[in-house]
Amino acid sequence: MDVRDRRDFLKLCVASVPALAFARSLDAEQALGAEAKSGGPTPQAFRTPATLDRYADPLPIPKRILPHGTRNGISQYSVRMTEFKQQLHSQLPPTRLWGYEGQYPGPIFEAQRGTPIEVQWENHLPTTHIFAIDPHIHGAMPPAPQVRTVPHLHGSRTRSESDGLPEKWFIPGQSALYQYPNDQLATTLWYHDHAMGITRLNVYAGLSGFFLLRDEVERKMGLPSGDHEIPLLLQDRTIDDQGKLVYAPTHEDAVPLPPGVWGPEFLGEIPVVNGRIFPYLDVEPTQYRLRVLNGSNSRFVSLFFNRSKSPTDIPSLISFHQIGTDGGFLPKPAAMNKLLLGPAERADLIIDFSEFQGSVVTLTNDAAAPYPGWTALHEDRPPLNEFMQFRVVLPASAKERSLSLPAAVPFSRLEENQSIATRDFILSERMDDQGHSLGVRINGKGYDDPVTETVTLGSVEKWRFINTTDDAHPMHLHLVQFQILHRQGFNIPAMQSGKLELVGKLRMPADNEAGWKDTAVVNPGDVLTILVRFEGYTGRYVFHCHMLEHEDNDMMRPYEVVPVVVRRDGTATAPKVD
Repeated sequence: MDVRDRRDFLKLCVASVPALAFARSLDAEQALGAEAKSGGPTPQAFRTPATLDRYADPLPIPKRILPHGTRNGISQYSVRMTEFKQQLHSQLPPTRLWGYEGQYPGPIFEAQRGTPIEVQWENHLPTTHIFAIDPHIHGAMPPAPQVRTVPHLHGSRTRSESDGLPEKWFIPGQSALYQYPNDQLATTLWYHDHAMGITRLNVYAGLSGFFLLRDEVERKMGLPSGDHEIPLLLQDRTIDDQGKLVYAPTHEDAVPLPPGVWGPEFLGEIPVVNGRIFPYLDVEPTQYRLRVLNGSNSRFVSLFFNRSKSPTDIPSLISFHQIGTDGGFLPKPAAMNKLLLGPAERADLIIDFSEFQGSVVTLTNDAAAPYPGWTALHEDRPPLNEFMQFRVVLPASAKERSLSLPAAVPFSRLEENQSIATRDFILSERMDDQGHSLGVRINGKGYDDPVTETVTLGSVEKWRFINTTDDAHPMHLHLVQFQILHRQGFNIPAMQSGKLELVGKLRMPADNEAGWKDTAVVNPGDVLTILVRFEGYTGRYVFHCHMLEHEDNDMMRPYEVVPVVVRRDGTATAPKVD
């Protein structure tokens, strides 16, 4: 970072005081520079990623962002997207990143149900991208500029113009004002970039953060809060020996690709939690609330809390409860030993450390990579076995808490007989003559093909995702939260002839999936059936796979929400559904 860049960065930090509830300390590079100027200690000799000490650094907790003012009684926020350097591990040099308000991950929004806010998203990024861009990908073809951003509040019910549609990007020097009504259940949302054709690169560079929505129902539960409520953004990254972030996608058979060439998946070599590699968190022997988000590009995680010293030892599991999903609280807590999360899925967890004073508990992962891996014709890449540690070493708080889970939460269940239409979406992969992926399509169509899904505001529909590929796909719908109805197998040879023939037993959603969702996993050879109530607003929205490599290469489709047509006699009709 040269002197001019450093001054600009400091000016941004000073200007952000009204917006942020904290003063950022100088990053490691600036601190080392200051020491050198003052005759201080010689900068440390950094290590390579392969020789890092695990669990050397405490887990960072992103700070809350505060509004800078109000307009017409609505709180106003300003969020700048900037380039900066930040240490991902104390034994690595600072890494060049992009982020919101000069930090990775971005600051946490904390909003109240029914209290709208407005956010001015400002693009202060450079005009050259950190990573090479594939100009053959839809949306990234010339003359599209290299650097484009559009924020999406994932899981939110907003008007189309504030949704973050991928083609509504804006360039450095421009900004966009988005309105968030926050008229939905308390839950864990998150915000991230969604620019057409480069979402995978922008999110990988660091553009993501938490958005926590609260309400009276949550407040009355008496859940762990303050220092006992911990957001955990899980991601995977690859770092070179100079501390540089490397984006290196591959084919499904793990064959690497030249820089700037799209690949169907990215699986990083190092786990990162809240922007730190292999962190630890000192905890009390009491219960904690963990807001867990899988923010990886392509990696699925199968998580468990393990007291064993090594991931290769026989696991010694700590049970926990999941109390919430993507869209709100579950009807009742689900007792768990393991938790599967596809990219973009969230889980609200309660874990009790009260019986483990003096223990070390490792957040462990044993998901195959790629997932589910069992159909692949090649050796799977090794998973990231560990993400972080919890050290039960703090004394119990003066005010001791007793574990009290909510027995039941008011829940509005959708019924299959409410559905006015069934829509089928076949997920299929295009391959080249070497058996390498050219991208996955939904019903054989790309993003720019004409809209084929027009739904009526207030209606309930049944959507079926039919997975003919070898990968599991986390399917995400904008605007809405849905409920999983069931999963079932299908006759693959019959499907190859164009006929959907369902086989096997219906598999109902697991207890921890029996709530509101905006992202759900469909496994190879499965049909995932969901019930969707289209409520909130009319306009254009999208649905897509949330493996970012797939999303960027046309595994995304638009849909339109239209109003009910009211006749002069007062009767209402919906547009005809084919």
